[in-house]
Amino acid sequence: MLGMTSHPHHEQFVPRFCKNYADVGTAIQEGLGAYKADVEAGNFPTEKYSPYKMSEKEEAIFMELVAPDKGSTEQKLSATRKKLIEADEYETIKVY
Repeated sequence: MLGMTSHPHHEQFVPRFCKNYADVGTAIQEGLGAYKADVEAGNFPTEKYSPYKMSEKEEAIFMELVAPDKGSTEQKLSATRKKLIEADEYETIKVY
């Protein structure tokens, strides 16, 4: 096992034949927490982390192309999010 047992439930059910080599579960949780904080604060993503540039003309064309789908995309996203939350057996981690 690579120590992805940071949830108390997992610690109770580790098979005896497994050896814990590293506690990566905690590191993953800390990394996701830092990512979430950066996104919520508006520190990521920024121009610094985007090597791809779109001209204003390209952006206008793109926005015009995706505008008709925006409503249905948001409805599908909401329905998918609800299904995933309902299917989760253990816990909900909000990343965004």
